[in-house]
Amino acid sequence: MKKNICFILFILICFFTVSTATAGPVGIAIRETAEYIMKKFGKGAGGQTVEEVTEATARAITKYGDDALPILQKSGHAGFSALEQAGDKAPDIIKLYARKGDEAIWIISQPKKLSIFLKHGDSAADALLKHPGIADNLITKYGDDAAGALNNLSRASAQKLNRIADEGILDATKQSPELLSAVRKYGDEAMDFIWKNKGALTVASVLGTFLHDPDKFLGGEETLPGGGKKRWGLWPIADKVNWTLIIIGILCIAFMPFIARKLMKSYSEIKKAPYKNHAKNYIKEKGSVPDSGPKPENKAEQTEKSDDLKDKVN
Repeated sequence: MKKNICFILFILICFFTVSTATAGPVGIAIRETAEYIMKKFGKGAGGQTVEEVTEATARAITKYGDDALPILQKSGHAGFSALEQAGDKAPDIIKLYARKGDEAIWIISQPKKLSIFLKHGDSAADALLKHPGIADNLITKYGDDAAGALNNLSRASAQKLNRIADEGILDATKQSPELLSAVRKYGDEAMDFIWKNKGALTVASVLGTFLHDPDKFLGGEETLPGGGKKRWGLWPIADKVNWTLIIIGILCIAFMPFIARKLMKSYSEIKKAPYKNHAKNYIKEKGSVPDSGPKPENKAEQTEKSDDLKDKVN
């Protein structure tokens, strides 16, 4: 009997709460929000009516305050699901929307991304937005260190981090995940070093040496064990020089005279071309030059004339 009475009281409280929330200016805003959601997002998976959406909106406002209205208007039915999924962390979703605006909807409306955000917080949300398609799996597997590392990387370096994760570099030894801490602290510089030395860093002893003091390796003062002695002076600078470009420049300078002669020759031929064409056109217009004077007789005609002359004499 007592259970039935409690249940009835609970229903009445919910009814009066919703009724109160839907009355007055707030009630108008709730109704307008519900109508907007229905117009933009339709009935949803459950085939909800305007009245049902209005009641759900009223409950959300009662529970989370007026700040929930904008997020519901932007995310629609997914917003209701997100707030329910978040439970006690629902206010974090509202704060995320206040901080990131419409960008936050991309996280809120996708359950996997929302789950990552709820577990790892704002840093994970920033990483998800900064490196879409990369951050999801890395944060899921490596947690807060992955989120912090990604937030300190450019897109190209984030792709390298994703590659070494796929290649198993971050799981090669027990200490390997600590590489993320170095990347989190030093950013692209650390990622470039790890990328160039990823093979050596799969060896536990080498990895431990690097993690003990990354600064001296990133600064070029030390190389990894087996990679040579300390390099002082101009060696660290020489290592960073792009020798390919320098060699190409030297070759260009060496062959410059030859190239210049070729260009001058080509230019001369191009310059002479109009005169040659003019001469050819002149010859075509004039035609062949007429012969002047009598044509010389050939030997056969001269022989015949000589024989005739002899006959006359005889």
